[in-house]
Amino acid sequence: MTWVKICGTTNLEDALAAAEAGANAVGFVFYKKSKRAVDAATARSIVQKLPEEMARVGVFVNEPVEKVVETVRQVGLTAVQLHGEEDVEYSRRLHRAFGNGAPRPMIFRSLAARVFDVPDDQCVGWDPVQAGILELDENYHGQRVRKLHVAEDGDLFLETHGFRPGVIGGILLDSAARGGTGKTFDWERVRPWVGVMNSISKLVVAGGLAPQNVAQAMAMLHPWGVDVVSGVEAAPGKKDHEKVRAFLKAVRRAEKNA
Repeated sequence: MTWVKICGTTNLEDALAAAEAGANAVGFVFYKKSKRAVDAATARSIVQKLPEEMARVGVFVNEPVEKVVETVRQVGLTAVQLHGEEDVEYSRRLHRAFGNGAPRPMIFRSLAARVFDVPDDQCVGWDPVQAGILELDENYHGQRVRKLHVAEDGDLFLETHGFRPGVIGGILLDSAARGGTGKTFDWERVRPWVGVMNSISKLVVAGGLAPQNVAQAMAMLHPWGVDVVSGVEAAPGKKDHEKVRAFLKAVRRAEKNA
């Protein structure tokens, strides 16, 4: 089943509408410059009224590690979404800061689709190791291999030896690193890469999704999850509950037709 997140949640009414429609997760934006920003106290008051099985994702932009950890614990978040210039070492420090207790919050890394918008004769500006999705396996003693192959249909697949999963558990592929633009990216341009991304991580597609186009995005990219903000809003920070229900219906219908 496709994981569905309704992001930019600012109030309990909208969060409950998302839960009743069948969403798997709600997202809270802890970025003060966003029109959809909330504080930890507001998010916590909402989370306390949600079904326990519903994922609660916090969106952060260049916040200190200590602040992210404090917010996660205060609100009761189950996942973190990084949307700034946080590098792989930042992600490792964040992972360590959560400690060894279970369950650890999952870490998603936002990836702007423009990294794939390069001429075909140039190397794409994306590296799963640099992104924190893969890391060196110190216990591996053979020859390390990380090589892209092109299949007959033009899709790409990644051969890896000597690597293990990194601290980043999911990729949020968006039209812009900060998200919230309401614009789609070139799905066709990215399509050859989705096999690689899905094979090494949980791929979540965002950027301009709406009830009218989410089925097309799913058919082209086969993501693990989809993320929507403006496509189900009446105004920034305020959801249109009919659009929320329509979005979920479109996703579940697309699954049946796949």
